[in-house]
Amino acid sequence: MTAGFTTERHDPDLDRVSAALLRAGQRARELARQTGTGIAVQIDGELRILTGAELERPPQVRDAG
Repeated sequence: MTAGFTTERHDPDLDRVSAALLRAGQRARELARQTGTGIAVQIDGELRILTGAELERPPQVRDAG
C-alpha cells in the first residue's frame, strides 16, 4: 500500500501535492486533538467522525487501484 497522489503528467506542482495533502491531514488531526473536536472522514464509503484515541492512530491508507 502506498500513500499519495500519482499522475502520469510531469508537473512540478503536482509532484508536491501528495506531501502537501499528508501535511494538511496531520495538521488537522493535531488541531482536533488540541481543541477536543473531531474530524469527519470517509472510510470504506462510510462517513465517520474521528475523536480522541482514534486521532492518535495513523490513518490507514489503501491503494485506490
